[in-house]
Amino acid sequence: MRLSLLILTLMGAVLTTACSSTDYNPTTYDYFISREDIQQKPLKKVIIATVNVSGEPTRSVLRDSVDKVDGMVEDYLEANGISIAPNHLFNNAWQQALLTHGNFYDPTTGKVDRVGWQKVMALTLSSLQAQKDIDAVIFTDLIEHDVQHSPGMKHYARWYGVTREPATEGTTSSVPADFNWTQIIKGASLLVTIYTTEGKPLFSSRGGIDTLHGIDSRKSDNSFVRRKKILSRENNIEEGIEIAFHPLIKMKNYPGKAPSTTKAADAEPVQ
Repeated sequence: MRLSLLILTLMGAVLTTACSSTDYNPTTYDYFISREDIQQKPLKKVIIATVNVSGEPTRSVLRDSVDKVDGMVEDYLEANGISIAPNHLFNNAWQQALLTHGNFYDPTTGKVDRVGWQKVMALTLSSLQAQKDIDAVIFTDLIEHDVQHSPGMKHYARWYGVTREPATEGTTSSVPADFNWTQIIKGASLLVTIYTTEGKPLFSSRGGIDTLHGIDSRKSDNSFVRRKKILSRENNIEEGIEIAFHPLIKMKNYPGKAPSTTKAADAEPVQ
């Protein structure tokens, strides 16, 4: 009996270890969170910015998905007890700041004047301080970047905490034996940055969403093609949102580990 119990215990330990190693994803972003500031003043009401914290416009391939993702972010925040202020308050403050300091983004070069960005951002946040009940401003940048599928057995692509199988289009899911899995393709992720209205960074992180390229089985070549339906899987968006907001809002099965040290904020202080 004792031997049987020992075997069962060992088997349980092995299964637990296997499950935890499967859930763990080493690509999770090394988030920044100012725990002390958030503990002193918990986020009860926030406003979601209608521009990117980078100062750059969203890439054209993702623009049609911005409202959808922002809407899902709002739902997620409200489901976790955080209310949302009308975003026209941010729009008004931002447009007034642009009129005062001028546009800091040059569309011909694609470059951002960081000094101009600082001035516009600082004035926008300063204007929002008049709204006494707004605790923070949340920027939700939808970004496009390089990803790569693995040449291994299942050809997973992993980045910012997510694991995605190759997307296929066409009548079958068959892939040529000589398919080039090593090529670089594009993926989409959510970049979350949170400031106080005084310009102090509170939180920054990223969560992967989905690939933007797939395999068209109707074509004979061995390369990826741009997917026709971009960010159409809501489950993938929901997962990316949950990862991007952890541990501000704790994700039940978070795929990463807590950082061993406090990481400097990616978000630069606004003065």
